Amino acid sequence: MNISPIAHTAILMKAGQTAQALTTSMIRQAADQQNAMAQMLSTNVKNAPGAGTGNGNGTFSTYA
Repeated sequence: MNISPIAHTAILMKAGQTAQALTTSMIRQAADQQNAMAQMLSTNVKNAPGAGTGNGNGTFSTYA
């Protein structure tokens, strides 16, 4: 019995699983970075001059 095709298939499956794990890790890292940026922006808006006055005339722009 030749086990070469079975071994080859197992190696391909393992490589596919490794690639999928790396992709998942990269997506998670990108999401964490976006979350950190959103938190930083939120903190900047809260600490900006004129923030929280309620009149909408703050001097900080998130579009700059």
